Amino acid sequence: MHWFQRLVAASPCLRRPLGCVIALSCIVVLMSPRECPADDLAAFVAKYCADCHGPDTQEAQRRFDQIDYRQPSADDVILMTEIVDQLTLGDMPPQDADQPAEKVRLATTESLRESIALAQQASQSTNRQTVLRRLNRDEYRRTIADLFDMDMSMFDPTLSFPADTVGGSFDNVGDELVTSAYLLEHYLDAADQVVEKVFRQSRDVPERTWNFRGHFLQQPELNPAHKEAFDYRYLCLYDSPLADRPEGAYGPLLDFDQGVPVDGTYEIRVLAEAKNRDTPYPADQLGIELDEPFRLAIVPGDVALKEQHTMQPMQPVLAHSKVPDDQPTWLTFRVPLDRGFAPRFTFPNGMAEVRPLYVRLVRKYPELLPKNKRKSSGIFVDRKTIIRDGFLPHIRIHEVQIRGPIEAGTPTRSQQAVLGEQTFAPERTREILSAFASKAYRRPVSPAEVDRLMSVVAVRKKQGRSDFEAFQDAIRAILCSPAFLYMDPDVDDSADHLSDYAIATRLSYFLWGTMPDDSLRQCAAQGQLSDRAVRAEQVDRLLNDSRSDVLIRRFLDGWLRLSDLGSQPPDRNSFKAYYKDSLEDDMRRESELFLRHLIDNDLPVTEFLTADYSFINRDLARLYGIADAIPAEQAEQFRLVHFDDPLRGGLLGQAAVLTATANGIETSPVIRGVWMLETVLGQSAPPPPDDVPAIDPDVRGAKSIVDLLEKHRSDQACNQCHRKIDPLGFALESFDPIGRRRDRYGNKIAIETGGKLPSGESFEDLGGLKMLLAQRRSFFARSFVESMMTFALGRRLEPQDRSTVDAICDSVADEDYPVRQLIHRLVESPAFISR
Repeated sequence: MHWFQRLVAASPCLRRPLGCVIALSCIVVLMSPRECPADDLAAFVAKYCADCHGPDTQEAQRRFDQIDYRQPSADDVILMTEIVDQLTLGDMPPQDADQPAEKVRLATTESLRESIALAQQASQSTNRQTVLRRLNRDEYRRTIADLFDMDMSMFDPTLSFPADTVGGSFDNVGDELVTSAYLLEHYLDAADQVVEKVFRQSRDVPERTWNFRGHFLQQPELNPAHKEAFDYRYLCLYDSPLADRPEGAYGPLLDFDQGVPVDGTYEIRVLAEAKNRDTPYPADQLGIELDEPFRLAIVPGDVALKEQHTMQPMQPVLAHSKVPDDQPTWLTFRVPLDRGFAPRFTFPNGMAEVRPLYVRLVRKYPELLPKNKRKSSGIFVDRKTIIRDGFLPHIRIHEVQIRGPIEAGTPTRSQQAVLGEQTFAPERTREILSAFASKAYRRPVSPAEVDRLMSVVAVRKKQGRSDFEAFQDAIRAILCSPAFLYMDPDVDDSADHLSDYAIATRLSYFLWGTMPDDSLRQCAAQGQLSDRAVRAEQVDRLLNDSRSDVLIRRFLDGWLRLSDLGSQPPDRNSFKAYYKDSLEDDMRRESELFLRHLIDNDLPVTEFLTADYSFINRDLARLYGIADAIPAEQAEQFRLVHFDDPLRGGLLGQAAVLTATANGIETSPVIRGVWMLETVLGQSAPPPPDDVPAIDPDVRGAKSIVDLLEKHRSDQACNQCHRKIDPLGFALESFDPIGRRRDRYGNKIAIETGGKLPSGESFEDLGGLKMLLAQRRSFFARSFVESMMTFALGRRLEPQDRSTVDAICDSVADEDYPVRQLIHRLVESPAFISR
């Protein structure tokens, strides 16, 4: 541990556990018969619920006859809340059971709500504490980027971190974010990497220019053909970047084998042209959209990796541009590049896969080749023939110029983030450490904390380190301190109320996923964030900033389970478009733009259910069967498109959702139905009983999925859950595993999308179901708020949080739950500024 062992010895706070355990207590509430007619509630349950949820049978693993309605425990409150929801939805009692009169149903529901409210009010008066929460991987990485004003597109010190455990579908829930000895070791390694990157270099590197023309070697498979056809004069791009067996998907500069010498901004000039967009070969044979302009993109390549012509672990798109046809044209880009990285070129809308084409094109279109080349001789010879004499669409690069680093100077931006505008001097060590630690800890540091950091400097200097090296070790210590790695639970004037600095931290990590900026820190220093009006101003400021895109992405990853995208990749043979058009990123972008639209325009959250529009580019439009909705010349641009198809539009027609709820090969009404039940209606789906198989083995008479699941539902142990789940899932069967419309399964059996909800209401397809779900908008709004609150607070919601959620929803129910206002109400709530 070297310097860290010394730090532990000097810092008592590091000898304490890095986390704390949540203390949950069951709250007993005394209620008088006048306030809560417990006898009437118990009688209602005995008459209408006990047959399914009583001593003999506990369907859905629920038992209601043992609830103490006079003194409900926390677990009792959860069950009472479920009864209220089921009565409100009309799902309970089931249709084939005795039904209470509507007056009795309403009175019972109201009595239960009053009992729940009293129990929640009592529980909120107790001293609750939330789990001390550490930064997850994403938050850590973003915080490092902002703390050091560092471009992280080619640098990720968290690559070796273990994956964060998901709790309640979110990866920022405190009780799941444990800190192990293994993770601590990686924190130490990450601190070393960060400090080394910040201080290893200066920008006193003279600007220079590299020019590459001719001798464009590529991957081994292409080089013989390029030698014969062009004598290596051109760098040629053929495939799209996600081709299964790429040839020409990545164009590296193999002669630039050292990469750039220093981190910085570089100008890249590329002399390029699009070739054979008028090819005589059919576009469907090539797997390319020839009506769209060809596009060139730049991604970074780590020259330390052996292969530069394949996908690398980190390769964000740094820049892109359309390429003119048949006329070499200079394209100019400014991009960041880290030391040891070089630009690589890709063809985002290139062919699906060029490798199988060589032999196929020779055999199918021999008349387009010279007479002596019309017979296939195998891939090695045919590759040469097609590249030299054929008409493959491709991007041809004639020359590349690299200039930089631009705007060089010392200290670098990252060094200035630590040192300020002056260079390091030993006499400034305490001053620098104090200022930097205050930023890193997201609150003012105490003199004692600075003393401990200075003791690290002293110890390291005694061990022979220079003043500057010892100072860097203290920076490492800051990055490994619990004050940096954990959200500070600092409270102000009461046991529950967060300090202004803690509020600033919670607000910033909620909306930006990173540390507070100068404006938030200033508000905290002036004690303003306890004021609801000031918090409201800050919410608008943060939401109006593009950095709030992080909120949208992270929230949708959890709420809609979009983090599952890519976890079960669609089958390449059945879903080629998914890879050819890089649809995963487009799908995610559609969902993000939709939520951004709702936030920016403060539109009702129910637009997720009722909208007849979404935001798509041409690739998604093609997937949705309306390619002409996006002009070919603007293929890459996303725009608002209204749909004539009632099944499209809003949340339930988005390809991201439909792909994330499939397994990459086929769809399951049960899986999609569970997702609908939990996400749209906010109702939990209990796991199947241990003694019940996933599918009833007696399915010999099943002719369709509907028949199969009908047999499944005939089992009484399964029926109570599947009558809620299956109709919701069947409505989504109109879409295949990547969200394309379909009328039949692969075995030609017709798809049945109609169904009946437990309340008795029927629908014919997803369009009809959307109308029924819109009538249950209060459940959808509450599901949205519960998820948003879980994400914002970084903890699981407890029974006493139900009243806060209800208050947030009720406050804007008359306006149909506008999304921006829901976020405001959440931040204004007492829960947001409490532990």
